[in-house]
Amino acid sequence: MNPGAFQGSRKEFMVAQKTAYKAGVVGGYAADALAEIQRKYFKRYPIDLPHDEEPSAEWLAAIDDNTPDMEQHEPDISPDGDEDDAAAKKIVERRSLLIFRKAVSLA
Repeated sequence: MNPGAFQGSRKEFMVAQKTAYKAGVVGGYAADALAEIQRKYFKRYPIDLPHDEEPSAEWLAAIDDNTPDMEQHEPDISPDGDEDDAAAKKIVERRSLLIFRKAVSLA
């Protein structure tokens, strides 16, 4: 974990997850532990929330890690129309942001 990449409650969350990650490494399930940490992280800090913006205390308090995650479906994008282009662009941006944020959590 690169603590310089996280500030505020994000940093507090990541520091609090060190024990779970270490247990995963020692127990031989580091990848599963990391996936679980990332799942919890994105419940608290949705991908659409700018990285320099803090969620409200009420939002964080309402997080229940035991509730199932909502299934995400990509829209059906056809090659005609501006709305489709905008939707495709948003999907690409979100994927890139997700890849970047996951990579930052590994640094």
